[in-house]
Amino acid sequence: MSDLSVIIATKNEEKYIGKTLTCLRLCMEEANKHGINVESIVVDSSNDETLKIAKKFADKTYSFPIQGVSCARNYGCKFAKGKILVFMDADTLLLDEKTLVSAYNSFLNPKTVCALTYVSPIRNDLFLWQKIIYACDKIFIKTCGKIPFLLKFYTRGDLFCIRKDIFNKVGGFNENLYILEITDLLNRISKYGKIKVLSKPVYDTGRRLKKWKPSIQFKVWIMNFFTFYMFKRLFSKTYEPIR
Repeated sequence: MSDLSVIIATKNEEKYIGKTLTCLRLCMEEANKHGINVESIVVDSSNDETLKIAKKFADKTYSFPIQGVSCARNYGCKFAKGKILVFMDADTLLLDEKTLVSAYNSFLNPKTVCALTYVSPIRNDLFLWQKIIYACDKIFIKTCGKIPFLLKFYTRGDLFCIRKDIFNKVGGFNENLYILEITDLLNRISKYGKIKVLSKPVYDTGRRLKKWKPSIQFKVWIMNFFTFYMFKRLFSKTYEPIR
């Protein structure tokens, strides 16, 4: 039995997965020093070298032919031995080696059912508007820790931790959702306990922010939130992979 199971769903992530898992391994070693057992699981739906690279670093790897991040994450949970599930994106970097220790410690409070955090960019060559979005995102997510209602608009899957028993109780991720799946899960687990916002960030490549213009960003999120809460469906028919 592990304390934490880190689950990463991948699709054509050969460019990033090696670095992501290398950083994760350092965090796992640090957690082990604190008596915290961690396993890493990669569920891959790629047609590139992602799975081959992942096998060099991850404890468990699975090839998964069905497309969709929610489906892949739920599949990975079937093999998870941890009491706490930790979901990460394939381009999330845990640069602070105590990240997993902090995440685990947040669950020492028996009322905590979920822990999440904000994101900082690994890139230094961002435009001003991109830096502003990261800054606003940080303020918003930290405020979520004080005003839980705002979690209804939390979407990030960079680092998302949840008690396995609660995850199973609510049926896991909604496999019909390819966007806002984190938001939906938060809505369903919030009645079971507290959701903790960690004090330190994780880091990402900012690839979607770099590819999408501000107008696209706002259109996608505002329209999908509107239809999700008003009509229980998504506005977008697809969610474009950015690699």
